[in-house]
Amino acid sequence: MMIYLFNRLKMENKLKFRIQSLLSNKNGQISGPMSPMLFAKEMAKSVGFKYNRLARVWCEDERTNQQYEDGGLTGHDTLVIGMIYENDVWLSLWVDTGVGGIPIAMAFKSELEIDFAPAYKKERFAKSLTEAEVTEIFDSIFSDTDQLKIKEE
Repeated sequence: MMIYLFNRLKMENKLKFRIQSLLSNKNGQISGPMSPMLFAKEMAKSVGFKYNRLARVWCEDERTNQQYEDGGLTGHDTLVIGMIYENDVWLSLWVDTGVGGIPIAMAFKSELEIDFAPAYKKERFAKSLTEAEVTEIFDSIFSDTDQLKIKEE
């Protein structure tokens, strides 16, 4: 009986989120919202990676990856910066704080392992993502990469 109740509670506490692809192709030009695009370019340049996908993660719990500031929550974005290759997918998950970025985790679909960034665990957010929740986000995208599809305009 205890196992059943634990599993039921675990299922009820499942992360509720959605993925919003941010890239569009208009007349052969890839574009997206200014702030996330600048953030992705800055992170790619400073860390040394290439990307061809950018998406925002919207969590139902508004406190996720937010900090309390002047009696309210910040407006930090949780972003997926990724690369879809011919035979693999690479994803990285970030918090865009407006004045920099905090890496959460990264993974290749082919490796079946997620590398979690120690820096994320040191940050104080109103609600941080757990390793299980990050895994859930990555699994969702790996199982349906169309969520990162570049929109045609």
